[in-house]
Amino acid sequence: SVRISPHMASTPPLLLKIALSFLCYLLTSQCLSFSFAVVEAADPRPNVIVILADDVGWGDVGAYGSPSIKTPVLDGMIREGLKFNYLYTAQPICTPARGAMLSGRQPVRVGMYQNIQQVNGSSCQDAPGQSSVLWWNSVGGLQNDTLLLPQMMSRGGYHTALVGKWHVGIGRHYEYLPMQKGFNEFYGTPLWHMTDMGDEKEAPDVPLMEGNKILGRLYKDIDTSELTQMYLARVLSIIDAHKSDPFFIYYAPDGTHEPTYASKAFQNTSARGVYGDAMQEMDWSIGQILNKLKDLNLDKNTLVFWSSDNGPALYTRSIPTMWSKLQAGSAGPLKGGKGTTWEGGIRMPGVAYWPGRIEPNRVSYEPCSLLDIMPTLLELANVSLPNGYVLDGVSMTNILFNSSSKSRHEFLYHWRGDTLYAVTYGHYKAHFWTQGDQMYTIPEMQQHNPPLIFNVMNDVSEQFPLAGPQDDPQYATVLAAVSQAYQREIASMVKAKPQFNICDDAAGMWSPDLPTPPSKVTCCVGGGN
Repeated sequence: SVRISPHMASTPPLLLKIALSFLCYLLTSQCLSFSFAVVEAADPRPNVIVILADDVGWGDVGAYGSPSIKTPVLDGMIREGLKFNYLYTAQPICTPARGAMLSGRQPVRVGMYQNIQQVNGSSCQDAPGQSSVLWWNSVGGLQNDTLLLPQMMSRGGYHTALVGKWHVGIGRHYEYLPMQKGFNEFYGTPLWHMTDMGDEKEAPDVPLMEGNKILGRLYKDIDTSELTQMYLARVLSIIDAHKSDPFFIYYAPDGTHEPTYASKAFQNTSARGVYGDAMQEMDWSIGQILNKLKDLNLDKNTLVFWSSDNGPALYTRSIPTMWSKLQAGSAGPLKGGKGTTWEGGIRMPGVAYWPGRIEPNRVSYEPCSLLDIMPTLLELANVSLPNGYVLDGVSMTNILFNSSSKSRHEFLYHWRGDTLYAVTYGHYKAHFWTQGDQMYTIPEMQQHNPPLIFNVMNDVSEQFPLAGPQDDPQYATVLAAVSQAYQREIASMVKAKPQFNICDDAAGMWSPDLPTPPSKVTCCVGGGN
């Protein structure tokens, strides 16, 4: 097969270099040389690369049925690794989903939620059960009593790096940025890339940062469309620099988040507009990372995990926005999207790839969660948490390495804001609350008693709720089990102080290049991205 290394003896100009590699990408779905003999890793501490996409849906990957977006690298990883068919995110929106993955805890347990919001520009009202995120002027973040994956991996002797989107806290004095939360390196943005803030009198443009230093502002100093290329170059350099050390890299490209972007070499290359271009560029970038691992003989001692933080931003198709309607992904056959607890908002595509350790061409039908990433990696790295420290995730090493293993989750709990909306029990899912099927165009919260119960293996689109034993002989057993689990989870959950409630105009990332406005403290506007 054709294979173009990202490092050539005679280096062409960057654009030509990208174009040549992309040509390989288009001509073959296997631009990478894979080796699949099942052997034991030489180093007991594997390298780890976690790649978390942004707003990518079930229907956006070829191996999950996308008819219009080409993802040959992800498809190849799925053929030669483990495909997850029942992988759930902890909440259907960016900040809480990412905070949960990094902490192994439900967002409500670590304060990643909002329960009051600003209404009509001034008054604050209760806002239970809402999908919200940290904004540019939010003062909250992940608190110091929450142990994070990069902190624990650092304690285990790993070099830790975040490249891409952070979005789990800035703080008044930058106390919640990645370098203060266990990462040895940070190259990326503290939020998502948002949009051009114009004269920056009301809000600052999002900065590109290295460590705690601002390198420049997106849309002003930085060509935002080239961010994926910049992020890729940094990931490759980190792998080169730490090829002899165990490393943990969290790669978080966000070109698929609206307003979507793709570099010049990838623009107009897909049948799905800018969103499809961004997906194909991300897929290509993953291929370059896998090539680098193979070049350095690290591929058989590196676990690569890919998924998305939440489902597709379907709201961009149905409300007036400044962005094209082709800037959202697809949930495929799943109902709903980002911001909802229907399957399309919380059930993610995902793959675990580790040549020689994970048996190829496997599919897991066991319910797993992004909450499981932290305990899984800590087990592989042989790092222990303090006695009594509570995680909501469980290690899924048994799922990774044993095709007959069952999920260690009896139930999965689907919170939205501070409210428990749904419970998954095997392949049954019970909705105790719903609120429409997409963000920003949704009705009031609706409670269901008894809950709406679906068999999501038989009814993947959640169209036909079970009405009783006549629909499923297990109905009574399932209803009793999920109802008891729902009450237990609510009674036992210790909610942390909400971190999304308070905003301050002076708390944004203004300095050192922009004048900081006077402090103006208020409750935050609801909603999120």
